[in-house]
Amino acid sequence: MNCFCSRAERGRNAPLTTYAVTMYVQQWCDAINLPGNYGAHSLRKTWCYHQRKTYGTSWEVIAKRLNHSSPSITRPLYRCKEEEVEEVLMKSI
Repeated sequence: MNCFCSRAERGRNAPLTTYAVTMYVQQWCDAINLPGNYGAHSLRKTWCYHQRKTYGTSWEVIAKRLNHSSPSITRPLYRCKEEEVEEVLMKSI
């Protein structure tokens, strides 16, 4: 798996810490005067959103990728709406 490597750890191919990613995101937001509080979790939520809405990825696959033990943990964290559940059910009829 590819990762964003930290400068100090490039020789070891170690990933950036969550804190380091959050600091980068906040610097980028400040640089473009984007109001709000964004960080590593914002990137994770955006990734989930696009996997679901753009690519139609199943909750099972997203849960596995996020290292969750079950999709029932993933859905509430990333705001699975009742309309989305209904939409899936209607497609299966």
